[in-house]
Amino acid sequence: MQVAVLGLGRFGAHLARTLQEQGHDVLAVDMDDGQINRLADTVARAMIADITDVDALREISVADVDVAVVSTADLDVSVLATMNCQSLGVPLIFAKAGNDRHALVLERIGADRVMQPERDGAERFAHMLQASQARDFLPLSQAYGIAIFAAPRVWFGRRLEVAAASDAAPSRRLLAVIRGQEVQLSPVLSQEIERGDLLVFAATDQDLGRPLGGG
Repeated sequence: MQVAVLGLGRFGAHLARTLQEQGHDVLAVDMDDGQINRLADTVARAMIADITDVDALREISVADVDVAVVSTADLDVSVLATMNCQSLGVPLIFAKAGNDRHALVLERIGADRVMQPERDGAERFAHMLQASQARDFLPLSQAYGIAIFAAPRVWFGRRLEVAAASDAAPSRRLLAVIRGQEVQLSPVLSQEIERGDLLVFAATDQDLGRPLGGG
């Protein structure tokens, strides 16, 4: 997938590197030549351009990307950059907002998805405090989510069905097993749990906070 990241502050620069590492073709754009030089060797293309200038974005082929991410928190700049991406016919436009008012403006001018990283990160961290043993957490509602746990030592060698039956958390449901690079959705419950397995559960935050294996 071809992705343009417009604005290379800390968030945008990290996003551009991560997307490139994931195999995407990244076009990183900013007016700061220092930021461009720092990213030049880590993304497919790093270009100096004014993201508020539609002609400048057209010249560097932003119109050809599949997704544009407007990653500046500056309200005026992000609005103009978002409108420019719309004018160029970019199929999918994500935009970063610094606050709720900024997010509302971006939504009203037609950004497909608006992100508030500070707010979203704080909310996610609040959930993770409840499920403190989880490797990662995805909130689905205010009090329900999906979490990834390392299989507890006491479950090694036990069948999944036996381990699941012994789980004291009533709402916790096993969704998947991650074994190395393999992701088993709706895993075979008769298989034995191995050292290094990661178990993916859905449950209330309260039940995700209870340790696996009764530990």
